[in-house]
Amino acid sequence: MTKNTKTLWQTPWGYYESLLIAFGILLIGFALEIAVDSSNFGTIVFPQNLIFGALFIILIIATSILIRKKKSLKFIAEIPASIGAIAALSLLVVVMGVTPQIPMEKDSLITMLGLNRLTTSLPFLFINFYLLFVLGIVIIRKVSPLQLKDWGFICSHLGLWITVFAAGLGSGDLQRLRMDLHENQIEGRAYDDKGNFYELPLAIKLNDFKIDEFNPKLAVVDNTTGMLYEATKPSMIMIEDSLSCQLHDWKIQVEAFFLTSGRAGDRYYSLSDLGAAPAAKISLITKANDTIRGWISCGSFNRPHESLKIDDRFSLLMTVPEPKRFSSDVIIFTPDGAKQEQSLEVNKSFTVNGWKIYQLSYDETMGIYSTKSIVEVVKDPWQMFVYIGVFMMLIGSAYIFWRGNKVTSKSED
Repeated sequence: MTKNTKTLWQTPWGYYESLLIAFGILLIGFALEIAVDSSNFGTIVFPQNLIFGALFIILIIATSILIRKKKSLKFIAEIPASIGAIAALSLLVVVMGVTPQIPMEKDSLITMLGLNRLTTSLPFLFINFYLLFVLGIVIIRKVSPLQLKDWGFICSHLGLWITVFAAGLGSGDLQRLRMDLHENQIEGRAYDDKGNFYELPLAIKLNDFKIDEFNPKLAVVDNTTGMLYEATKPSMIMIEDSLSCQLHDWKIQVEAFFLTSGRAGDRYYSLSDLGAAPAAKISLITKANDTIRGWISCGSFNRPHESLKIDDRFSLLMTVPEPKRFSSDVIIFTPDGAKQEQSLEVNKSFTVNGWKIYQLSYDETMGIYSTKSIVEVVKDPWQMFVYIGVFMMLIGSAYIFWRGNKVTSKSED
């Protein structure tokens, strides 16, 4: 008795053919990426992306009608086609996770293939639209004829389709800009990563920039290399009044500590002045039981730093204080004459006229004396559709899970 075996590309197509098609699309994308270098292309924006999206939807509908007449094309709406598309996309996601998505030298193989900017490369674009095409066919086949029991499947798959579709086509309309705000000045321009400036339909006045910092830390530096000495953990200890601690091989006592100070003569004094920096008087006991005393300071934009030399190899120093919290008190002006007072903080956005405003950074060289605040302004008109898609996926998946449990319970009864 002979066993029937289906040869490759013999209908009906299965998983082998679907994987070959999906990865073939990837190879075509990489070949075109090498040939034309998509980094030189601009992104499509409104209304071109809307027109392209409409034509793509028409193509999906036309193909679904053709499938009803051409049974040989039925493969597109089957599970293997979806698995192949998802497998190819998953491979790109894995590559994106292990390859730094940053600008690199253009002569390298990574940049030639677009692996350092995968989300804007041709392979990623091709496989995304192939997945959307297959998903669209599957959804239409489930919708016609529509059955109530299929609504969870339709909702979750349509949600995925909307999410990928909106994220892809909407990327060209996404604007992520920065504004440099200076105290008591009104700013109405923002700039992108390339330094191009744009006039915004709003203006922001910085009333006050506030920053709270952690206390500086004690650390030991290797004089020969300039690197932090980390023989034991912890390698840094936060400075406090009357601190007594063991740091590596040395016993340290903090005899005096000022958060803001200035040097006069052979010591530091507490001082509230522009540029006044933290300073501490340290008593250090070496392994030979010798005592070394002296002042250390991290300095500031107009004060020098000062360290305590332990021996020819090591020195004790004070690290620059790390920010604990910083915020900007601003007034936001809009073209209609309205103005709103807000306090901007990191990871807490404020939305006005479709723009989200985030606290981003400040002039780090000035530290607590910074009068400059850097905010990020973001506009993403397609974001709402992405949220709708994600919500539909959650609802559809929850219904499928609930219905599956219900069916299982009935079968057990």
